[in-house]
Amino acid sequence: MACDGKYEAPEDILGDEALGRDEKTRLPEAWRDDKTAYLRASGEGVGDDVRAGPSKRIDKTLASSQP
Repeated sequence: MACDGKYEAPEDILGDEALGRDEKTRLPEAWRDDKTAYLRASGEGVGDDVRAGPSKRIDKTLASSQP
């Protein structure tokens, strides 16, 4: 699940020099929210399987984007 059709991984957002600090926080949050909504809508839960991986990467990206 890519963010805004531009980023393949949450970490890619941090590397985009065209984005400001606020966007580098907002985009991973939106990505996380979209992923959560998708999983809820599809009836799948987030567990310790491979689907949980992107959520952990998004959380790590959010933590890295904080001052």
